[in-house]
Amino acid sequence: MKLALLTPAAKREGLRERMRRSRAAAPALREAFPVVQQLRLDFLFQGSGPSTPAMQSHTLHAAARAFFAFPCPYADCDGEFDLNGAVRSALAHASHQATGEIECSGKRSARHGVIAPCRLRLDYAVSAALQPQT
Repeated sequence: MKLALLTPAAKREGLRERMRRSRAAAPALREAFPVVQQLRLDFLFQGSGPSTPAMQSHTLHAAARAFFAFPCPYADCDGEFDLNGAVRSALAHASHQATGEIECSGKRSARHGVIAPCRLRLDYAVSAALQPQT
């Protein structure tokens, strides 16, 4: 019996498909966190290579899916950034904000046939706007 090896491209596609299904299955933000009006996630990437991804901002309104995992922005990386803990930390804190950093644990194709750790660092800021008290 021959075992099929997963190529880096197949791993990335598998990650994207898994994330797509998980996002579709996640409840709406208004269901998961009824007091939240919107969430803002700001990303600043720090890398050692010549091309570091640009800053990103994501604003999630009440109808958005409560899914807080994001693929590594490098097209040749099979990693992801899971910000579920950061969102929960922001919602638990009196300021409704959280900051921190995460390092990508994925792997990248450095050169032809050579796989190396990604190690892209994500500095994040999460802030929540709550529904007005009635």
